[in-house]
Amino acid sequence: MRALVVYESMFGNTRDIAQAVADGMSAEVEVEVVEVGAAPEHLDAEVGLLVVGGQHVVGQLVPLTADQFGAGHSR
Repeated sequence: MRALVVYESMFGNTRDIAQAVADGMSAEVEVEVVEVGAAPEHLDAEVGLLVVGGQHVVGQLVPLTADQFGAGHSR
């Protein structure tokens, strides 16, 4: 089994958290960390865990994250 950590980060904070999550799991499972724009459209059969993280501003996902994952947001 592999894990895939997908993130979007404007200022690097969410990227740092994504990497920390991956580091924490790496002793137990092979982990790949990718920025949302580089994430695969379809998961490999070996991916048994998908972790997704993105920034939000005042309780709303930022537009790129919301558009990528189909979530509603206000502008």
